[in-house]
Amino acid sequence: MKIENSKKEINFEKTKEKFINFLETKDNAIMVLATSFKNKVIARNVLIANNGLDIYFFTWGHSRKCEQIKNNPKVALCKDKVQIEGTAKILGDLFSQKNKKYTDIIRNKFPEAIKRWEQKPGMVIVRIKPNFICVDGTAIDDDVYLEYLDIENKKAYREKWAYY
Repeated sequence: MKIENSKKEINFEKTKEKFINFLETKDNAIMVLATSFKNKVIARNVLIANNGLDIYFFTWGHSRKCEQIKNNPKVALCKDKVQIEGTAKILGDLFSQKNKKYTDIIRNKFPEAIKRWEQKPGMVIVRIKPNFICVDGTAIDDDVYLEYLDIENKKAYREKWAYY
């Protein structure tokens, strides 16, 4: 049985907006973050807020995730059927003046979380700039497709995933 090439370019801006809407809903505020360094991969939940496609979270500056990000900034996030690949950067102290705009992004979405942690020393803010996003399991006409957003190349496409 010959399987035809089923990759089809789709509208980049519309697909980007769909992913931004996904990130903005409170139902998707907790995502699994995977980091790695020296053959050690760790995954854990983080509370995220976004500004467009940029994703922010805060954590202890001495945490294992920060140590791994310092040594290997390539990270992945996932929630349900959405998988995000990107580059993380530790921006510094959560409550420094230079990070106020980033802290405010989180504060606007989760004021209770910021209030809970604002008295704790050592908290840092981390930004993830996604470069590739995939959603699996989109059903169209009895076929299942993966949908991709290639941010670096400003392309979006859909590809048949399951053949019946």
